[in-house]
Amino acid sequence: MKQWILSHDASAIDDLIFTDAQMPEPGSGQVRIKVEAVSLNARDLMVIAGPFGRMPDRSVVPASDMAGTIDALGTDVTGWKIGDRVVNLHFKDWYDGAPPADAGMGLGSLNEDGVLSKYVVLDTSRIASAPGSLTAVQAACLPCAAVTAWNALFGEHPVTPGQRVMVTGSGGVAIFAVQLSQAAGATVTAISGSADGQRQLSAMEVYPVIDRVKHADWGQAIFKSTGGVHKVVDTIGTGTINQSLTALVYGGEVATVGLMNMDGPAPGFALYGKSIRGIMVGSASMYKALAAFIDEHEIKPIIARSFQLENAKDALHTQAASSAFGKLVIEF
Repeated sequence: MKQWILSHDASAIDDLIFTDAQMPEPGSGQVRIKVEAVSLNARDLMVIAGPFGRMPDRSVVPASDMAGTIDALGTDVTGWKIGDRVVNLHFKDWYDGAPPADAGMGLGSLNEDGVLSKYVVLDTSRIASAPGSLTAVQAACLPCAAVTAWNALFGEHPVTPGQRVMVTGSGGVAIFAVQLSQAAGATVTAISGSADGQRQLSAMEVYPVIDRVKHADWGQAIFKSTGGVHKVVDTIGTGTINQSLTALVYGGEVATVGLMNMDGPAPGFALYGKSIRGIMVGSASMYKALAAFIDEHEIKPIIARSFQLENAKDALHTQAASSAFGKLVIEF
């Protein structure tokens, strides 16, 4: 069985090792899944670079998001059968409400092997049914990016028809936030520093799309253009909080997702009457609601490009270049 390994002392994409491994066997309460597709996320690059998500003396199979088919059942498994189409859930034992203290950091980090492997074994508490309307390649895009966008939009202060949503950039979470917001009846605006990202967002009927390079005070530019937005899905980090707050109407919320820019001054007057909420992907119940919404509204994840398993390094280098509009997927 082929799989990729990130050695405990590795810190670069080219350090990954493509190797043969023994076929895993499911134990009590577990299933074995024949992986059909894996999608990549920015967090995968952070884990590879370390020390984020790493243990000093443990090698790990990288990547956190997959879709596949159950091909073997362990003992004491109920509710699942061979042939069921599934995706993984990002966190351990987070079903609803607040995440448990030992939820971990997702598959492919710390002491949990990831999914860049021909077969994986997971507890039944760590899987969910793939949406019936999606292919495996599309479904593999959901566990991290789509659930994060769902949590940001509907976890607190849910977006409602007629409201205005703003997204920062054109990464996986931002694109899902656009699709989900529009399906919910909201209008979407955005900032982007990429000419191609601006063009692609405009093609998705996002308006206005502000060039954040030309407009240093993009929060004020968004507010002047729209009269203020009700929700900002900020995928950059705390360094842009004040700009995001400025774009909000009174009573609005910044759902901050990103870990890219953690600098910047503390919120000042722009915070008054508004709220900030940190997002860490989401729970099993959030995934279930998302999957039903996707089937109901026939939402199709945007796939930028797919790669074969043996070319996973090329896929990760493409992810690092941040040049793709849509998800990068590794097909098996």
